[in-house]
Amino acid sequence: MTLVSPMTLMTPWRLLRSLRKTPIILETLLSPITPEHARQSPDDLHEWSIIEILCHLRDYENIFFQRATLILQEEYPPLPIPESNEVMTALGQYKQQELSSVLTSLQTTRQAFITVLSDVREEQWMRKGMHSDGSPGTLKEVVLQVIMHDINHLEQMTHLL
Repeated sequence: MTLVSPMTLMTPWRLLRSLRKTPIILETLLSPITPEHARQSPDDLHEWSIIEILCHLRDYENIFFQRATLILQEEYPPLPIPESNEVMTALGQYKQQELSSVLTSLQTTRQAFITVLSDVREEQWMRKGMHSDGSPGTLKEVVLQVIMHDINHLEQMTHLL
């Protein structure tokens, strides 16, 4: 019996299908949420509110999209490193953001990301960029990281609904 690598199972079609799901799930989860509920801090001071999670997803969407674009445009580009979550939260004034605006921004960026990825040829999925620690990362791995990041924060959000 031949073992198949999990990365082989992650075809471009499956990756794109997964990327399309998060905006739909978020819209469904957040439709009944009031602005007050979205800003409500959890009991655990180390956890984020719904609006902070959504802002984090939006900001990281831009980072992941930038990484993917660099991988497609350059040979082994250095991949951008984001600020710490604490710095991003403070600079972005996450608690003051409007839920609908943040969701729309995330959806717009995700759709642009999907549009770019839809035109990627099979061999381009294995193009590489370099992480700050010097390890390579393929476009396919960057997209898989987006999907895993989405799942992590969607689960986190469900505890606050």
